Amino acid sequence: MSLLSHYTTRAGLEGIAKTRTFWATNFLEVNDTSEFFYGWQQLYQAAIEKVMGLIPNEKKLPGHNIETTCENVTNQFRQFFQSTDNGYGHLYVTSFARGKTEDHDKRGIRTLWELYNGHKGYCLQFDQNDVQRMLDLDSWKSNYESLGMAEVKYGVDRKGHDFGVLCYQLTQQLLLQIIRTRNDIRVEPQWDRMWADSAVYRKLMEFCATHKDPCYEDERELRIFAYPSIASEARVFTGIASKKQIRTSPSGKQYIAFGEHWKPGIAPKRVIIGTKADGDIDSILANYSPVPQKAFANMPIA
Repeated sequence: MSLLSHYTTRAGLEGIAKTRTFWATNFLEVNDTSEFFYGWQQLYQAAIEKVMGLIPNEKKLPGHNIETTCENVTNQFRQFFQSTDNGYGHLYVTSFARGKTEDHDKRGIRTLWELYNGHKGYCLQFDQNDVQRMLDLDSWKSNYESLGMAEVKYGVDRKGHDFGVLCYQLTQQLLLQIIRTRNDIRVEPQWDRMWADSAVYRKLMEFCATHKDPCYEDERELRIFAYPSIASEARVFTGIASKKQIRTSPSGKQYIAFGEHWKPGIAPKRVIIGTKADGDIDSILANYSPVPQKAFANMPIA
């Protein structure tokens, strides 16, 4: 059994136990949105460099700076998505951690205890097959443009296939924007190889969701990413896949709930109690059948 761990607070533990669902948050509203713009900035900087290489030197604007241009494009990107307040066309994410040692699975990962709940919360451990089944069942009942689970990569390989394909598409889009505003640039995009804008943005969001700054490597994330469709769809074998409902949490964040259309919902195999957490959780775990195994982190902390 491959265990996936989810670190949370007591409120999070209670919410998951009562609803038997998992929430995925709008990527623009996670606690640290900067992590999503790491991959974005890497891609756009490379695309801008390629575009500048296609434009003759005498046609380039004076004082052009790639880093400034990339920052401006990033701000425009944020503003564009923040202006679409219905929540569709956005990426939704939730994360698990995968231990690398037997002790990680037994007691949890110290850095993640400290990061997510200061050792005062809980670590819910799920069988990866159960998580995948949750996604499969959800995709039968709800319509997604894309839905997947992938290991997060720390850092970006500029020689990688995914990076190269996306960089090419962004280069063509940037080139198109330039020739639309300047009639003295005689460089044509390769029209026959360009994707639709919606496809480019969806793949771009998936790339951003699965590539993070190397400083986050201790998180060892496996991330679920979802791109809900704005319309329902009739399917031959599984019936109607409905438009996924986007909800708003008490804190004002948009989210979607995985597993809301099937019973009994997802359940952890094991719950680890943080070193500083309240160990009285039997009434919460009673929401599950069978009741998950209970364990204690017992880490040597101050």
